[in-house]
Amino acid sequence: MDELPVVDLTDPAFWSDPYPVLAEALGQHPLGRGVDGGLIALSFDAAEMVLRDPRFLTTDLLAPRGITEGPIAEWWGQVMFSANPPVHTRLRRLVSRAFTPRAVESLRPRVVGITEELLDDFHGDTVDLVAGFAHDLPIRVMGAMLEVPAGDHRHFATWTADLGLVFSSVHTPELLSRLESAITGLNGYVAELIADRRRQPGDDLLSKLIAAEADGDVLTEPELIAMVENLLFAGHDTTRSMLMIGAALLLSHPEQRALLSGNPDLAAQAVDEILRFEAPVLGSGRDAAEPLNLFGVSVEAGETVTTMSLAANRDPAAFENPDRFDILRPGGKLMSFGQGIHYCLGAALARLEGQVAFPMLLERYPRMGLAVEPTWVPYASIRRFEELLVTTT
Repeated sequence: MDELPVVDLTDPAFWSDPYPVLAEALGQHPLGRGVDGGLIALSFDAAEMVLRDPRFLTTDLLAPRGITEGPIAEWWGQVMFSANPPVHTRLRRLVSRAFTPRAVESLRPRVVGITEELLDDFHGDTVDLVAGFAHDLPIRVMGAMLEVPAGDHRHFATWTADLGLVFSSVHTPELLSRLESAITGLNGYVAELIADRRRQPGDDLLSKLIAAEADGDVLTEPELIAMVENLLFAGHDTTRSMLMIGAALLLSHPEQRALLSGNPDLAAQAVDEILRFEAPVLGSGRDAAEPLNLFGVSVEAGETVTTMSLAANRDPAAFENPDRFDILRPGGKLMSFGQGIHYCLGAALARLEGQVAFPMLLERYPRMGLAVEPTWVPYASIRRFEELLVTTT
């Protein structure tokens, strides 16, 4: 066995403050290993290579755990983020037009309106920005794009949050039961939604997905259902994480908060710096399709390499003063939305929500502050707080 630095993801202390451990490991080698021996891509260059090199394929999270049939396995086999070329190429081609920069920018007035409604609903001197803001904004934006009845948003929010359990490091019977229940509930609801939209098409995202065509190809019914679920999950859970993390960062860095408050046109830079400084997603797994050499380390066919966004985004070889939160930092490549063919389809939408939400939050509540220091949820691949309590006056 090589002598790569070991990163212990099973240590609860890691999840409270992972950066000293990651910095020490990255100082030794671009790659590390987990306590289970699995390879971890730590440096920006290593992570980028793993995500862009066609010799790496999407990791099957379920088969190694004995989940090869049933609703969970069927769902995993349909969603775009688990697919490899040529299936992934075909699916992405069919839906990408709905997420062009122009199409996303047209949503700005709607995002502004939803944000205003949420801010209007703040009551009392202390508010939980997770429950009352970060959780609701992305699901309401996605619900509006799909023209889902407002009364159904809470069902979507619960189901999509439970879909994220598939990325948990441990699959307990209780967890699998919740995951299967979410898939079953969402499958039934989305199927009814599609049937309704076939009868009465509109100008919403779902109608566009139904009508999507490329070279005579269209999405099948199971692919349509999986695509809507893919978009709901990706458009809610990770954006929710970005919003709560971003609010906490701005409130805990007064000088950066003042910069953004006085210069709302810095919103795009601020969102990118939030995404860099505290990546919402821990990383992604890729399996080597053939034997290869990665930064001097032999990788066997079928061996999994997991990228570590938190380390890559703080790599001093890629970012000057990486441990400084600076919204004036020049823009550049990030690892927060991935790289390569699986680069997040909804990246522009997530950025838009942050660019709208953070300046509006600070303008509406200029005296807002952290009521208590938020606590990271341990072992969460999509990083989050259970609550983010703030004072509004």
